[in-house]
Amino acid sequence: MQIKIDPSSYSKKFHDVIYSWDRYIIAYGGRGSGKTDSIYLKYLVNLFEPYYFKLAYINKEATNIRDQQYAGFKRVAKRIGLYNHLRFYDGDYRIINPKNGNSLIPKGMDDPEKTKGLDNITAIWWDEINKGKLDDFLALNELLRSPEATYLQFAMSFNPVYEKHWLRNTFFSEEDPHALAFEYSKDTLLNRSTYRDNEFIDQESYLQTLMKGANENPNTVRVNVEGDWGLDEPVDNPWLHAWEDKYIDESIEANINLPYIVSVDFNLNPFCGIVAQIQGKTLCILDEFSIDNGSIPKLIDLLKTYPRRDLMRMTGDAMGNRGSIEQRDHSTSYQQIQRGLMLRDSQFTITANPRHDNSRVECNTLIRKGLVKIHSSCKSTIFDFNQVASDEHGKIVKKNRGQSNQRADHLDAFRYICHNFMRKYL
Repeated sequence: MQIKIDPSSYSKKFHDVIYSWDRYIIAYGGRGSGKTDSIYLKYLVNLFEPYYFKLAYINKEATNIRDQQYAGFKRVAKRIGLYNHLRFYDGDYRIINPKNGNSLIPKGMDDPEKTKGLDNITAIWWDEINKGKLDDFLALNELLRSPEATYLQFAMSFNPVYEKHWLRNTFFSEEDPHALAFEYSKDTLLNRSTYRDNEFIDQESYLQTLMKGANENPNTVRVNVEGDWGLDEPVDNPWLHAWEDKYIDESIEANINLPYIVSVDFNLNPFCGIVAQIQGKTLCILDEFSIDNGSIPKLIDLLKTYPRRDLMRMTGDAMGNRGSIEQRDHSTSYQQIQRGLMLRDSQFTITANPRHDNSRVECNTLIRKGLVKIHSSCKSTIFDFNQVASDEHGKIVKKNRGQSNQRADHLDAFRYICHNFMRKYL
């Protein structure tokens, strides 16, 4: 079966990527450029070539393969009319052309045996290779030695997250961050792209989406919009490792007929929390608050602005049941809130604070399932989601990361809602 690619099916920026036989392909830049779709297209077509072809497609985490690359290959195969000519194995995410045996084989680099089973491969594609390590790249690169190969190729795609990343130091010139190092200059295709290179989107509208997702962070604008190397070092081990900016959604709105869930984290300065609703099965974070000097009366005044307090649900830090952050009042913080808002006992769901490691599993699972959305106005919560790190035991590392009012307080409020209201969806 001969496959001829219609030039209208991809952006012209990626013509060289699709037809490259170079030993290395480096496709990098901002979000929304279409670079990943061009690679899906390239290697799906390669399955129909008359020569032997076996690609290993790589992701840092095996759990992401199904929802990212495997799903992407399926989507593009349907779009270009090749889906029914291939076999997609939903169990192990292999993709095979039954006519000639050419195949796409998945591998997660968090697998303890990593490269086991990747024998006689002719090509490798590692998406989001910036999440991996140089040693992983070197180990994979050594596997490209099949005597049956018509050509050998290692393709990598990524956002240039940090100017001191090993990718920058390995492949790029010391003098020019967007030029190849001498040792890779002869056998490497370099392709840098941004949303401006994607001919299939409303570019102005998508730019607004990117800017809102950047949350006024100039470093994020630099990486995601301009496709330039980031100046700030990213979190090495994020506590919310499943979190992505795609879950920021400014279109979510409050439903007057559903309860507002208020989750509070009691600290004297600041006194923080989030306001959310469960719409269908999705936790929609609609608002956040941060009150200096830990004032319960100020919180009560704030919450009085929300409608339908008869439906409101309260949760949060279990410490609020042990005493008050305001020493002049002998009742607990939750008792003061209950009196001030005239809430019933049944409107409170306060349990022991979940362990950080168990809570990490709960929160990341819900995010990975697409059951969490957050409005772009919740800037401090988004900051926590992106910047709070985990130690080797899954415990939150609480420290200031460039903003004096950021100590994972909003993340804690999020944890309490997930633990007390969302576990049934795990």
